[in-house]
Amino acid sequence: MKTIIYYYTLTGQCEKNAVEMAVQLDCDCERIIEKKKRLSRGFLRFLNGGSAIQKEIAKIEPVSNDPDKFDRIIVVAPFWAASPVPAIRGFTKLYQEQLKGKKLGLALSNLGTDPKEAFRKYEELFPEHLVTMSFTKAKGEWTDPKMSEKIKNYIVDLDKKN
Repeated sequence: MKTIIYYYTLTGQCEKNAVEMAVQLDCDCERIIEKKKRLSRGFLRFLNGGSAIQKEIAKIEPVSNDPDKFDRIIVVAPFWAASPVPAIRGFTKLYQEQLKGKKLGLALSNLGTDPKEAFRKYEELFPEHLVTMSFTKAKGEWTDPKMSEKIKNYIVDLDKKN
C-alpha cells in the first residue's frame, strides 16, 4: 500500500511527529505550506485560534506529491481552540476529490486538551472515515520513547482498519 503523510506545523512539533511516522512507515512525507504567514511565537500566536473557530480556509501552496498516486493518506496537524487549523481546511478543500476512496488517517498534536471535539470537527472535512490518534504533550507523548511507541500502535490500528 503506497502511503504519504501530509503535515501542517506552526511550531515544528507536528513535523517531528510526521517525520517519525514516515520513518516507521517508510513512506513519503510532505509539509502543507500556508501562503499566509502566521505568528508562531509568543502569546500572540494564540490569536490563530480565532481563525480556526471562524472556520477560515487558508490558501495553501499546491503539494508536490499528487494525492492521486497514494492509496493511504495520513494528515498530521495541530488543532486550535478545539478546531481544525485553516491550512488543513485549505488542503481538504483543494484536494477533496483526490481524497475520496482513499484510506485516511489523522494524527493530532495537542498540549493537553481533550482532542475529542477536534476529531469530530476534523472528520467533517474529510470524505472518508479517518483512523485517528493524538500526541499529547501533557502525557509526555511528544518525546521518545512514548512518541515512537504510540506511532507503532497507530500503524497497527491503521493496518487493521484500512
